[in-house]
Amino acid sequence: MSLLKKLGWCLPLILLTGCNDASKVLSTFQNQPRPPATITKTNGVALPALPIIQAAVTGLVPTVDGQRSDQMMLQVCALARGESTQQQVNQTLHQQGIDLRQVPQQGHPLSLLVNTDMSRRVTACAAYIATSVMMLPKTSEFMIETKAEQPTNSPKTFSVDPQKLQRFLGVQLAVAKADADLFALIATELEKTPGLTLDQYNLRAKSLFSTIAAAYLQRVKELYAGAQNVEYTLLEYSDSDFKFRSSNGHLFEYGYDGLSLTFNRTPWYGAGKLLGKSYLLDVAYFDPALIKIIEQTDTKTTPSPLAAN
Repeated sequence: MSLLKKLGWCLPLILLTGCNDASKVLSTFQNQPRPPATITKTNGVALPALPIIQAAVTGLVPTVDGQRSDQMMLQVCALARGESTQQQVNQTLHQQGIDLRQVPQQGHPLSLLVNTDMSRRVTACAAYIATSVMMLPKTSEFMIETKAEQPTNSPKTFSVDPQKLQRFLGVQLAVAKADADLFALIATELEKTPGLTLDQYNLRAKSLFSTIAAAYLQRVKELYAGAQNVEYTLLEYSDSDFKFRSSNGHLFEYGYDGLSLTFNRTPWYGAGKLLGKSYLLDVAYFDPALIKIIEQTDTKTTPSPLAAN
């Protein structure tokens, strides 16, 4: 049996807890060393920062057998927040047939559960939560199996649990808003280093997100706590779409084109925008040799100023 199957699946409510000293992390964010631009004149492309940041944060999410593991991340986040001891985690996974004594400190999908590097655990937890709204939710998150007399071997039926639904939608909105806030902060920093390649921007975004991971977790907690009187209405849920609105002016949509969040009809997240603004990065996108060919062509086809005389 694979490690993924042993660990099982369940979206943990790890999204509602923050980390201490988040303000200290934010205070050092602006002072983090900034790499110099590698190209003075890029002749590249102005690309939106959002998909670059999304890809970078997604790349920070640990996987088991190539897939996300909710159960593993439940344990990682519990360790990161100090809610579980290493002994408790070992015992829990031992009951599921996993012996962490056989897991190395690095290079294994479960290494985060034995490696005591707290910063790595916090970063992994924050990245996991930040990307949790970039996919369709599971039925089990807000539905319960209908308890009714049914013929033997008949398919299970489910119905929406109002309390679970309200809580889940509140968490989803808090995470999406935190993504918009902190991704905008990262985008602002990325704009200050024009001329990097896509790979360099990806590494830079990963570094910046790791720096503010603790602050991100705290932001999610604050946003959720500050919306206790907000009501949510589920508008659509299918195999391809998930959509709901809140009583305080937000519209959350997830579909084939990714996540979209609007606030009073202002694009808050999605379509390349964050907090209503488009952040564009001057990316060294093309092969320098190709740019040189184009520049030489421009020189040959541009008429000399003396030709008119």
